[in-house]
Order: sequence, then structure tokens, then C-alpha cells
Amino acid sequence: MKNANIRMAFGVLLTVLLWTQPSLGQLPGASPATLGTANNYTVLARGFAAIGLNPAGLGMPETEGFTLALFPVQINQSLGPLTFSDLFDYEGVLVPRSVREDWIEQIAANGGQAGSGTLAVTEFSFSWSNFGVQLSTIASGQTDLNEAAAELLFFGNTGRIGEPGDFDLEGSGLTGYAVTTLAISAGFPIARRWVPGLEQGFSIGATLKQSWGHTLVFAEDAGTLLQGDPLSVDMEFPIIHPTGDFRDFGRGSGIGFDLGVSWERGPWAAAAVVQNLINSFDWDLSELSYRSGVADFQESTTNLVDFEEQPGLLAPQALQDKIADLDFKPSVILGGAYDASEKLTVTAELRQRIGDGLDTGPKSHIGLGMEFLPTPSVPLRAGFAAITNGFQLGGGLGLILGVVHIGFAALYQTGDVGDGMAGTLGISFGGG
Repeated sequence: MKNANIRMAFGVLLTVLLWTQPSLGQLPGASPATLGTANNYTVLARGFAAIGLNPAGLGMPETEGFTLALFPVQINQSLGPLTFSDLFDYEGVLVPRSVREDWIEQIAANGGQAGSGTLAVTEFSFSWSNFGVQLSTIASGQTDLNEAAAELLFFGNTGRIGEPGDFDLEGSGLTGYAVTTLAISAGFPIARRWVPGLEQGFSIGATLKQSWGHTLVFAEDAGTLLQGDPLSVDMEFPIIHPTGDFRDFGRGSGIGFDLGVSWERGPWAAAAVVQNLINSFDWDLSELSYRSGVADFQESTTNLVDFEEQPGLLAPQALQDKIADLDFKPSVILGGAYDASEKLTVTAELRQRIGDGLDTGPKSHIGLGMEFLPTPSVPLRAGFAAITNGFQLGGGLGLILGVVHIGFAALYQTGDVGDGMAGTLGISFGGG
């Protein structure tokens, strides 16, 4: 085995690790107001916006009528601790050694370098009176590099000390998937009472979801070791990926169930939701392939190379267990709102996801949002949230032209999910 072959093997490995499929939760909020308030909008969600956030919003007094959103799109990317700004500063030029040293120290302090990207497209979301239907597709990917992999990337196999050393890449990996979900929601009014100057409503709601998994890529380094003296590579990088027949888009499926309640009285409102109270989604290993990703390279010999495609059902049980855990986990959401004036509404939201699964968003969230109407046709939105080891800051605006609603929003976030931006654009009718 020649040195060139060793370098080629690691080039392939690091290329795979750095790839992030632009492939949020299972059912995205279809209204740009969600992102504009930094995801503090659950309590205010009505009409089509309620399907992905809180189905009980469909049973509140102001939801009667028809609302429709067509193809709202949300894009989200995160990278940390090194950000795209760090990398772009040295585009096309040699990065100074001192800068690379600083980057490695940041990655070490953070426990690794992570990146993620998400594209969420809602083909349609509509409501009629107390009922709603939404169809959405989410493609998402996440990549992780440990400190040793980052050092190899920035310094080569001589590392930071300038001499061949040993590098353990265990824990580096990637996950990418694409899933489509069809949801049917209903809100059931329990109590509505109006008195002069005071309106009250209370409802419960439920959403039944059917999801289909189109594609899944999962790879996690199980202990790849590069030794510097003598030069050798012991690679263990098992991979799960779709079978070669890309006409089959049913590589996973399952049913989910959300349950929510909403209440309002005068200027006050509150909501509570459990998303994925029940969820049976799982991946079908018979529709996936497995590659062991094992290779043993010495300085002058090749002892073993095994990247042959095999049926997913032949993957080791430990890897099958990890695939089984790639599902949609329950989330508990509590929200509140107060109409401070005819033009200003303030919201608050607390959210906690139980487990990791497929969702790459923050596990915890506590935040405040606001919706301000300087004129009835131009709602302005803003919000802030403390999330897992970081924060989110969002803003957006809408334009209401009769029954046509146009919305824009953007969000900046830091934390365990990395530093990054998200943006959304939506056009809807009757609400949003």
C-alpha cells in the first residue's frame, strides 16, 4: 500500500464527513409568523398555521372560514463553532497557521465541529372552519467532526506538531434524511362565551400524521485510527444508505399523533401541546443498504478493504439499534399571550423535546415574541429565545392585501445546533 492510497482513503472519509445533505420538526409551522417570532407563535396559531403547531387553534372563535398556504419554504443552516464567516474570510488564500491553531482550540473546547442544513417545503396547508390538512416535506442533514478529524483536515497527517502522529476519528459522522408527512387536524370548541367587551374560547385539538421516509444516510466512525510511525490506517466507518433503486421512495413509514388545548379570555391566551404523543415511524432496513467501511492500510501493503454493498438487514445489531432510534421524539410545548393593546400582542413559549431522533433543532426553548400592527395591513414580528446552550433572535413582517397574505421572516441562532441562519417566505389566503 502506497502513501498516496492512504491519503486517498482519508480524503474520501473526510469528504463524506464534511458533506451535509440539504435534505425542523416533523411538521413545520406553515406561517412565516412562526419564525418571525423566534418560534414563539404556538399560542397564536390559527387556521392553517395551527396544523403544524397546535391543532386546538382550529377550534378557537376566530378560526371560522377558509385559509390556504401554498408552498411556503423554510431554509435553515448552522455551523459551529467555526462558522461560514470564519471560512469565507480566507476564501482563495492560504490560512495562516496561527489561525488554524485557534480554530482547533475552538473545536476542542466545543467538543467537535458540527454542521447542519434543513429544507422544509409545505406543498399545501389549508383549513376550513375547525378542520385542516397539511402536506410537508423535510430534508435535513447533520455532520460532526471530532477534534482529531479537524486537525487532519487543517494540518494533514503531520498534525499541529509538524510530525506524523496518531489520530482517532471515533465519533465523527453524519446523518441525512428526507421525509414527507400528511397531517389531518381538527379543533373541537368546548366553550365559547361572549359578553360585552369580553370574548372567551376553549378548545382541544388533535392531529393525525402519516409519514413516509424517502431516503436515509447514516454513518458514524467506530474507531478509525491513523498512525504516523509506521504510517498506517485502520478504518472502521460503517454506512447505511438507500438501495440503488431510487424509484422507491418508501424506505420508512409511521403514524404520529399530536394533542393540544387552547384557551383565551379577554386579552389573555394560553396553549399546551404534546407533539408526537404517539409516533410509530421507523425505517425499513430491507429498503436500505449497508457497507462495513473497513480498511487496513499499511505503509506498503493493503491487508483489507471492504466497502461492498450488503442488505441493510445484515448490519450489526448495534448499528440497527441506532437506525431504530432515528424517529420523531415527543415534544412538550406551553405558550401564553397577552394583548397589550389593539396593536401589540406579546407571546411567551416554553418547549422541551424528549430525546434526539431525527430532529436537529434545539432540545430546549424558552422565549418571548411580539406581533405589532402599525397599520392593519403590515404586521411586524420579532422574538428572542434561550435555547440549548445558545439563543435565537428572529424578525419578520407581513403584507395583507385583502385575502392575500405575504410573509417574510429570518432567524439567527447559536448553541448546540451551531451558529447559523434560517429564512422563510410564504404566500397565503385568508390568514397567515
